[in-house]
Amino acid sequence: MSKREALLSLVDPKKIAILEVLLFSSEEMYLKEIADKSHVPLASAFRLLQEFTQLGLIKKRSWKTSTIYSCENNEKVLYLKELLTDEYEGLREFVQSMSTIPEIQNIIVHGVQKKNKANVLVIGQGIEPAKIEAVREQLKQKGFELTYLTLTPEQYEQMSKMGLYSGEKMVLK
Repeated sequence: MSKREALLSLVDPKKIAILEVLLFSSEEMYLKEIADKSHVPLASAFRLLQEFTQLGLIKKRSWKTSTIYSCENNEKVLYLKELLTDEYEGLREFVQSMSTIPEIQNIIVHGVQKKNKANVLVIGQGIEPAKIEAVREQLKQKGFELTYLTLTPEQYEQMSKMGLYSGEKMVLK
């Protein structure tokens, strides 16, 4: 069970929906926008936004008859973003799908992985790119962008010696 799944099983889904809308948006939003994007009734969204404001998670700016909401920039908010972000889901699914291909010896994440994006090196002999491409396309439809390069073990070794893959690496398989 991922951090996100564990959290979702313990917390009111309306709270999570409101938090996700605000945590992963760089814009300030009106109550109606937040309610629409989170699919939470307006009255519940208002009540939850008041609660989150009191907890120091959300900041509220008001003038005349308008009020907008956005996330605070503090440790509590960063922690919630980390809990609600399931960074490795796309990679995990990719590795599971690739485990059925015996020609693949290693899968290495190259560089820094972002929330919904990763670069991988697929190492092995006689790998059919069509199989990898099919899985990559499935991940893309789910919002995860995967860039890959297939190499033989010899090619990878030579390129590593040349310093072409000297950045941050994480071996997944």
